[in-house]
Amino acid sequence: MNEMVAQRPEPKAGTTPARGTAGAPPAGTPVGGGQSGGTPAGSAAGTTPARGAAATPVPGGPVGAGPTTGHATGRPPELIADVEQELSILLRRARSAQMLLARRVHPEMDAAGYALISQIDLGTAGGGAGVRASDVAQALGLDKSTVSRGLSQLETLGLIERIGDPDDGRARLLRMTTAGAERYGAMRAQRQAEFRAILDRWDSTDLTDLARLLGRLNTDLS
Repeated sequence: MNEMVAQRPEPKAGTTPARGTAGAPPAGTPVGGGQSGGTPAGSAAGTTPARGAAATPVPGGPVGAGPTTGHATGRPPELIADVEQELSILLRRARSAQMLLARRVHPEMDAAGYALISQIDLGTAGGGAGVRASDVAQALGLDKSTVSRGLSQLETLGLIERIGDPDDGRARLLRMTTAGAERYGAMRAQRQAEFRAILDRWDSTDLTDLARLLGRLNTDLS
């Protein structure tokens, strides 16, 4: 036993191997930077993942991907993107159609005027005497000055008029003139005929679903 101890080579000064390791690390190796799970110098313990470690996967998404819209419900994000794209196309076509419909009502009416007169028609559809300008502005999400300019143009074109509010003598209501109602009604009849020609190719179930889903979307957007 004494002979074995005597034969063990004495380590050189400054080269004593770390406890539990096979030998001293090569020169230049950072302390704790090996595969023993140490933390690199200058980093807080437990806050830096080991190099090459995979990120925690997100359910429904690729490894390392952060949370994105649609993943929380397990739906592929492509579904939302497809709906958004189709709605964008529909809105662009609707804006173009709005200008055409405005010209049908009056050659000098623009798309903004069409939106105003449509809202006035909607407000009086139930037999009301008229609608307030402030209600039109709120429904369309426009400021009062913009609505006021548009209403003045419609008045100049002879499409709308202002009458006294039967419930408030100080207030004024908006309604279409006889000529405005006739022009607007003719435009709506032509538009409905065009829609009917397109949608006659759809079956009743699809039309019912379309009306229901569009109504649901409008409710959620309001």
